[in-house]
Amino acid sequence: MIHTVLVGSSLVLLVIAAHAYLKKRDSRYLFLLLAFVFLGLSQIETLLETLFLENPVFLPFFELHISHVLDFLMLLSFALALTRNVQGAYDRAETVPL
Repeated sequence: MIHTVLVGSSLVLLVIAAHAYLKKRDSRYLFLLLAFVFLGLSQIETLLETLFLENPVFLPFFELHISHVLDFLMLLSFALALTRNVQGAYDRAETVPL
């Protein structure tokens, strides 16, 4: 039950992020969209594992659980979204006389 709620909420966040990116077309929103894509994929993979598989899915060469890789990519995307410079923000800022 909880996995279904997690998949649903991650897909809602994905739709919201996609709408924001289509509206703003900024690199921050792109990385947020990617983060929510990875979150959705991770939750779908975990739900499928819970329902249909007994053992977790691993990447054979690295021996890594695939949801951990997706979680890492999500974390990396969030970090990139937080550290991106907003281009032109300083040009639009008003100066305050001292």
